[in-house]
Amino acid sequence: MSQAPIAPITLRGAAGQLAGWQIEPPADAPPRGTVLLVPGFTGSKEDFEGVLPPLAAAGYRALAYDQRGQWQSEGPDDVSGYTMADFVGDLQGVVDQISPDEPIHLVGHSFGGYVSRVAVTERPKRFRSFTLLASGPSSVEDINFPPPQLVAQMVEAGGQELIWQQMSAAMFDAGQTLPPERMEFLHKRILQTKKANILGILNCMTEPPLKDPAALRDSGVPLLVAYGDTNDLWAPEVHERFAKQLNAKTVVFPGSGHVPNEDVPEQLSAALVNFWKELP
Repeated sequence: MSQAPIAPITLRGAAGQLAGWQIEPPADAPPRGTVLLVPGFTGSKEDFEGVLPPLAAAGYRALAYDQRGQWQSEGPDDVSGYTMADFVGDLQGVVDQISPDEPIHLVGHSFGGYVSRVAVTERPKRFRSFTLLASGPSSVEDINFPPPQLVAQMVEAGGQELIWQQMSAAMFDAGQTLPPERMEFLHKRILQTKKANILGILNCMTEPPLKDPAALRDSGVPLLVAYGDTNDLWAPEVHERFAKQLNAKTVVFPGSGHVPNEDVPEQLSAALVNFWKELP
């Protein structure tokens, strides 16, 4: 089987163009559906570079995109253009563009999971399944993250460079050693991500994305909670408790942290495919 490479695509957002990646399954593979992966705070489509090819190899058309104001996507310069409704509206629009007739599999990483869970509760029939990837119940309780208001004050004072210093220091403290070219990319990406995007997401993080998780549980969309058990923002027991509230299946990646999509992309891809194959 010959598989196409990851290809850049341009999607329409409500505030401008959204940069995306797409990979098609091999031409001789039976089509299994469409998958959309949504990145989190300070992230981008590149966070799924190791996940997209194995998903395509399994027969899925797989896509990811930069949210508004992230990395290569356009977005407003004012923080007022980065409400949860704005992020969700973009996601709903992307779903309609990439699969107007068939429901898709949705994977949301961290804050991308916040946006995704709101979208699922708004239009559950548009989604074949939903996976929360390292995406706990909220950013105000049971999380190893400073209060969003405090981080926002730091960003207001020091901009994106200060966030980068904090992130790189946290990676060093956690014993993470990345190749110099990867560190250079991460630094460049956060500097190019709009300050308004960072502040807007922090504003969104000051309250849970859903006031009652029952709305997601009762959506009828099959749910998976996937997480690492080492140095994630949420402890394993928090993810497990959240999964029980949602009546969701779980998958744990031992030794992985907040980014299983980068730590163990092949394992994550296999877990997603197994989850989808078991759906009725």
